[in-house]
Amino acid sequence: MASSDVHETLKGLHVLVVEDAWQVATGLKQLLEARGADVAGPVATSANAERLISQRVPDVALVDIHLLKGDTSYGLIDRLRDRGIRTVVITGYSDVSLEPGKAVAVLQKPFSEEVLLAALRPSRTE
Repeated sequence: MASSDVHETLKGLHVLVVEDAWQVATGLKQLLEARGADVAGPVATSANAERLISQRVPDVALVDIHLLKGDTSYGLIDRLRDRGIRTVVITGYSDVSLEPGKAVAVLQKPFSEEVLLAALRPSRTE
């Protein structure tokens, strides 16, 4: 891949980031923007994610399970799926108790940039 292609890997993709760990959230935002994505957030609660979705529907959502002050994103993930928004779950836990089909991928932290980028790109069958 040419260096110019690396910076356009996610060009035109609108990504919602829902993550309560500030360092992880800002790192994800910087990485995604460097690859050409338009990033909404990061936000640390399901309510703030819903607010952003009401303003502009994302192509894909990158969502942590355990959020700020005991908030979990299971309901948010259901609503994203119901609206046809592709969801990639990121978590520090090995078992997220997520039914098959709720997310296009579940990535356990820490994950590599390559794995993240592959999960965010739409597959040819979608």
